[in-house]
This record gives sequence, structure tokens and C-alpha cells, in this order.
Amino acid sequence: MNRKELFDFTLRSIKEKSKKFRLAEPQGFIKWFIELYFLNPQEVFVSDGSKDGKIDCFFNTNNGRNVKHYLVNAKYTSEYDNKAPVKFYEEISYFCHVVQNKDARGEYLQKAVKPELAQRYKKLFDYYDAGTANLVFVTNHTKNDPHYKEVKELSIKIFHLDDLIQFIVDDIDIAMPRTDDLVLNDIHNVLSPDKKDTEVSTSIVFAKLYDFVKYMEDDPYDLLFARNVRLDLGNTQVNKEIKKTFESKPTEFAFSNNGITMLCERHIHNPGTKELTIVNPRVVNGSQTLHSIRTIQTPPLNARVMLRIIEIPPLYGDDLPEKISKKKDIMNKIAIRSNQQNQIKLWNLVANDDFQLELYRFFRGKGFFYERREKEYKTRSRELRSVQIYQGPSLTSMCQLICCYKWHDKKLGPAVARNLAKLFDGATYDIIKATNPELAYQLFLLDKIIYKYWGLLANKKYISNLKNYPHQSLFSLIIKVTELSNVKWGNPDLTPILEDYCNNDSEYKNLRNFVKSCIDFIYQHYKKTKQAYLKKEKDALSIANYFKSNLYMSSLLKQNIYFPYKKFTKKLFLKI
Repeated sequence: MNRKELFDFTLRSIKEKSKKFRLAEPQGFIKWFIELYFLNPQEVFVSDGSKDGKIDCFFNTNNGRNVKHYLVNAKYTSEYDNKAPVKFYEEISYFCHVVQNKDARGEYLQKAVKPELAQRYKKLFDYYDAGTANLVFVTNHTKNDPHYKEVKELSIKIFHLDDLIQFIVDDIDIAMPRTDDLVLNDIHNVLSPDKKDTEVSTSIVFAKLYDFVKYMEDDPYDLLFARNVRLDLGNTQVNKEIKKTFESKPTEFAFSNNGITMLCERHIHNPGTKELTIVNPRVVNGSQTLHSIRTIQTPPLNARVMLRIIEIPPLYGDDLPEKISKKKDIMNKIAIRSNQQNQIKLWNLVANDDFQLELYRFFRGKGFFYERREKEYKTRSRELRSVQIYQGPSLTSMCQLICCYKWHDKKLGPAVARNLAKLFDGATYDIIKATNPELAYQLFLLDKIIYKYWGLLANKKYISNLKNYPHQSLFSLIIKVTELSNVKWGNPDLTPILEDYCNNDSEYKNLRNFVKSCIDFIYQHYKKTKQAYLKKEKDALSIANYFKSNLYMSSLLKQNIYFPYKKFTKKLFLKI
């Protein structure tokens, strides 16, 4: 999307938010913004209206350690590229004067604020004096430079259209909310190559790991790792050694560890204080190092790690598509080329590509968490369930289902789906990632249905003996017979039918018999194949070898269907 298209996208999002919460669009704009920019805003109070004291919304955030309070003033427009009105900057000046000058507050509360709001303002003034309240001014107008110059030095946050567009770009990449600044202490030197010799600004420092440990304590949702292709792999042998070196030989850590790679918007080194401030930091390599040391009760102060800082500034201007593409290309190269202490798998590397992010967003809208990164749902399950987001498919299981769905493609099918290394090979994955999110969601629902009825049939000995080996081939067979019955996978009209089967605890006799007929069809083919194999090879054909053979699975799916599948599929999926 270009800049205008991104603006239109924000308007659609704001209108959806307004409709959902029955708000006028200016108030919907406020709610849309604070939910985009801030992590878990609480006690949201929209005060926009007459005598609101120039403040349109109050709320707070709580990361488990600190509570911060926010006051928001907003100016909304539905017209593209309108300059911010002078009044916006006048309100900034006026309110900052009131907040920062205690003597002006009394008159302000009497003249500009409704009585029912006065007590709320008094509390917020106390929070401001205590250093826990922040002023935020936001508009989707463009910056009015002459008037912006008059307020830009104030200790407040001001956001204009180009800032919001940047946040939208990051949100699409699952990199919002933003992270707090990371301050590294005792940084004597910053090593940077000449600008003409590097495509993006890069610096290397040796940072104290203690600063990372303290930062992670205030980052309960692991926003620092939002752009990383993997999360904590657990107590692997490599991670045990990292932890051991950190605890017992901290002065050896700098030369023992491969280091950390971090993206940011900018970094500023103050030689006087020896502080290095990193704005909106994101770890893209080194997650295992940091997760291995974060729980140490008494972290040593003298352990250092090599930190590579890659600066990618916010994207502004009219040529946004080109800049976005370049930015993604750089980040993908970093993910792939960065040196890894723990072996990285092919499916880890695609976790942040456009297809996986698109599936993530689509499933989120349906109330499911699409797990792009291993163990992420387990890590965040309590948080997600509290907002009615439940466990969806993993990246690998979703791609396996798509591979089974495309059983008629020679490069795909149920046997290939069992081979993850082949599944994420370039040419194979290119076919998979062309899948529409609606179709992917339907395949996920179908798999839930199959899993349920497989469990109900497991008391039959011959089915129990098959264990879970027929999973992929059963899925492909059901896709085949539904397609033969003219079921249109990917058609949105099919989605509510599948959702009803998944959400209803009732047992459907037709579904049970349909799944059993498909299993029986597979079982009969396995028995015939096993007999032919024994006759030819003088040896037994194991269940595992049968189902992982592309030759046998291709033969299975080419067989004529002899059970009355149309009777089932018309009732179940076409509702005829």
C-alpha cells in the first residue's frame, strides 16, 4: 500500500472500531490509536465533549511493576493530507502550561472542566507531579511545520499522520506496540563502519548483560522479541552452557558467546555519561542467549556480550511500497544470515514472512492464535485466553494441512506433508504460501472436526492400531471426496457451516459415519498393499512405511471411491 492507501486503511479500521463500540468517529479514532500504540490500556475513559479541559481520554497501563497514566488530546479528519489546524498546537501549548504550572490549575479546573471531571484531573495532576503521568497529542492530519516548531521541544508525545502510517506498517508486521527505550550503561566505545560501506547504519558495542536482564523484567509480554523468528527453545544443552558461563565465568562471556543482533529506529551514545540509548529495540538474533540468563536470581554486573545494532529509521514519504519492501528484505536477510548457536530450522525462518503474518492476522480476527513461533501460545496462553483468543494451528501444522489439501499436485500431498524439511524447501513452500487465508482457516476447522471424530472412533481396535499415521492421508481423502461432490473450498459460505460443527459439542451421526467410511477406505487399501508387498518382497510392510510413501499415498488417492460419499457430503457440507 502507498501512503494514501494506508491512510484509507486507517479510516476503515477507525470506522470498524467506532461501529463496534458505538462511538462517533473522533472518539473511535482515540480508541483505535491507544489500542494500537499502547500495551493493554486499562480504565479507558473517553471524556471528549464540551468543557473536557482539552483532554479527550484518560487511561493507564500496568506492566506488573509500574503503573503509568496517560492524558490524550486528539484531532481527527477523514480528509487525506490535511494540515493540522492551528488549534491543535494552541491546545498543546495551553494544556502544557496548565500542567507544568501549579498556580494555573485552579482557574483551569473552574473555567475549562466540568465539575464531574475535576476530581479526575486533580488526581492526574498529582500523578504528573510524581512523574507517572504522560501527555499525548495525536492527529491524523499532516504536520503543520511552522506551528509544530513552537511545541516540538516540550516534554510530551506528539503524533501526526506520518507517525500513524509508520505504526500501521509495524502493526501489519506484528511489531506493535512499540518497546520502551533500552539504556545501556558504561559504554565506552561504539564501533561503526563508514556509511558508504554499509547499506544500513550498523554499530557494535560490548554491552552489560545486566542491563538486558533488568529491561526484560519490565517487558512481561516479550515485546523485545516481537521481530525474532523464534522464542525460548527451553533448556537445551547450548542454553545450559550459556547460563553456566554467565553465572560462573562472567568475564569469559564476551568471547564465548556469538552475540546479539538488534534492530532499532535510532541509537544515541552520550560519551559523557557513557550511556547508549536504543529507541524501539527489537532482538532479531540472540533470543536464546537472553532467555537463558533472564531468570538468574543474582545476575553478575561484569558479564558483557557483543551487541550488533542495526538502525532502520521510520518509513516516511510517498514511495512507501518500495521502502517497505526494502526494509522487509533487509530484515529477512538478517534473520537468515545471522549466526546461530542453536540450529535454526527452515520453518523458523519463514515465521515473519508476509504469508505467515497474513495468516496470523486472519486467525486473530477469528479468535484463534496462529502460532508462527514454536511454544509461543504456551508462553502467552493466560494472557490470550483472558481476551478470548484460543489456541489455533501452528505454522508447521497449517502448512502440512495446505500440503494435504493440494494432494493432486505432484510436489505436494500427504506423504510430503510428513517431511517438514521438504515441505519448507523453496519450490514447495512457494506453492503453499499462495493459499488464501479464508481457505487456510477452513482447513484448520476441517482438521478439528476430523480430530474429534477420529477420537470418537478410536475404541475400534483396527482404527486404534493405525495410531495417528493416517492423519495426513485421511485429510487428503476427505478433501478429494468433498471436491468430487462440488464442495467449494475457500468459498466464505462454507466457513459458518464448519464453525458450527466445531463450536457445537453435539455428536453428528452423519459426520461420524462419513469419517469412519473414509478411514475404512484407507484401511482396505493398506491391507491390499501390504499383501502385495509381502508377496513381492517376502517381508511385512509397516504402517509407518506405508503412510510415508509418496507412491502408496498417490495410489490411494487415485482409487475410485466405492462408498456413498455424495450422500454424506451433500448433507454435511452443502446442506442439501
